[in-house]
Amino acid sequence: MDEFVAWLWDVSFWHWWGLAIILIAIEVFAASTFLLWPAFAAVAVGIVVAFVPDLDWRLQLFGFALLAAIATVSGRMLWQRYRGETGEPNLNRRGSQFIGRRITLSEALPNGSGRVRIDDSSWPVRSEDGRPVESGQTVEIVAVDGIELRVKVT
Repeated sequence: MDEFVAWLWDVSFWHWWGLAIILIAIEVFAASTFLLWPAFAAVAVGIVVAFVPDLDWRLQLFGFALLAAIATVSGRMLWQRYRGETGEPNLNRRGSQFIGRRITLSEALPNGSGRVRIDDSSWPVRSEDGRPVESGQTVEIVAVDGIELRVKVT
């Protein structure tokens, strides 16, 4: 029994590098960068164990936990600092891209609401003051509420 326990806790550098590969593989599918930092910690512990193969498994695990925590906190701080601003802040908010755009209504908005066609899509709209708007009038998109565009007559 003692031999089995000794074999079970006989962790080599290959185990740590295997853990790093598994974490990176999961990260590829998760796409969150959260598991990337513990993977770096596993690689680092694997390097240490390669040079000090008799290192106790408890010290290895403690070193991994400590390095993973430090790498995660440091990585998140660096990510926040250097991620950069995009030239398109509304890239994934399509309705917000239309704010300020003027369109001519092809259909009236009875009761102040209806649908309009913008480019290749149909959008629900509501007039800013809730009044009906005649067909052919030009309106400006002033806000977005969920997927509904708010418009005012210009």
